[in-house]
Amino acid sequence: MNINGINSSATGSAFTAISSAYIAATPAATQTANSESADSQDSQDTVSISNAGRAALSADVGATLRDKASAKKNEVDNASSEEPMTLIDQQIQKIKEQIKALQEMLAKLENDDSETADQQRKMIQEQIMQLSSQIATLTEKKMREAQKKESA
Repeated sequence: MNINGINSSATGSAFTAISSAYIAATPAATQTANSESADSQDSQDTVSISNAGRAALSADVGATLRDKASAKKNEVDNASSEEPMTLIDQQIQKIKEQIKALQEMLAKLENDDSETADQQRKMIQEQIMQLSSQIATLTEKKMREAQKKESA
């Protein structure tokens, strides 16, 4: 069956109101339904949605959209209400992203037993160790700054 008016890609037309949709039997559906009379194969059944149905559909779909929008708004509000990221926090975040990318590269090389893959794994692991030590250094620096602020 084809529900015209709902699937715009099937009809190639612009969007239409869902309350004006109609159901038309496709040739494949009419061939399988040989028990129906020839008169009913050519007819179209019109389906209309009541105002209560439209309201229920709107409430159902609208509630989901409102929930997503309010969640995004809360996320933005929480991010803006927190302390702004310091330069150290930004550097730590950047290094963490680099480590994550290197870990993904390691995962891709996991099943490769070639010598070049082994060398690449060693280089990547060294880079991860260096980046991890940078995070440790930055974290220590951040802690010292926080202690200075508390003691001042």
